[in-house]
Amino acid sequence: MARVLRTAGLMAAGLLAGACAAGQPVVENTTRGPMAAEMHIARSFAANGREPGWDEKRQFEDQLEEKVFKYLREHPEIENDARYSNFRFWRQVSVGSTKEEVRILLDEPDQRTIDPALMASLSRRHWSQVQTKAKEAWLYPLGWVLYMDDTAVVSMIRERPAWDKHDDQ
Repeated sequence: MARVLRTAGLMAAGLLAGACAAGQPVVENTTRGPMAAEMHIARSFAANGREPGWDEKRQFEDQLEEKVFKYLREHPEIENDARYSNFRFWRQVSVGSTKEEVRILLDEPDQRTIDPALMASLSRRHWSQVQTKAKEAWLYPLGWVLYMDDTAVVSMIRERPAWDKHDDQ
């Protein structure tokens, strides 16, 4: 009996140590935001429990390309902006992206808020940098929070698990 209790205690201690080693999520303030393709994949997983198939990806890419080029035809002034390459080629949101550009790339957010307390909570230690500029926050899958002023993205925060050591953003 003592051996069973000791084994159970060691297993519990191991689980606790493993949980502690996982650490707190990483909350980063970044200038490179989410990409349209990663949002499409995340939303497919949420809706269908799987990545989009080849046909679904092709259809998404064709529709996105049509929306991007329509926007660029209607807004030729963006060609002289630093965010042009991110929008046209990378299909990625960046600081300065207009609300319309964000909607084209990422669709509507899962949630919006203008509540300063919630926005502060979402940005954690970065709130002091964000609060003077942000009027609202748009929440997207994969831990993305885009802070907006009246017209464009002013800051982006991403919360990701501590075990996710990617430096891709």
